[in-house]
Amino acid sequence: MREIKVLVTVQVDEDDPDTQIDRETMEAAAVEAIENAVRFAENAGFEHSLAGELSVGFVDAVLYESEEDDE
Repeated sequence: MREIKVLVTVQVDEDDPDTQIDRETMEAAAVEAIENAVRFAENAGFEHSLAGELSVGFVDAVLYESEEDDE
């Protein structure tokens, strides 16, 4: 088994412009959303060109932090 990391970028916006949600809360919600989506898709079976030869399974979803995030 090999683990292959794939970077996924999502956009997160408040639904109500008058509501201010801090970045840490947004980050947690984004990670949770991606994890839930991938787990849902995994249960249905991932579609890919080598489906007869490779099994793809979910391992983890973690927050990517770049140096720009520290600014």
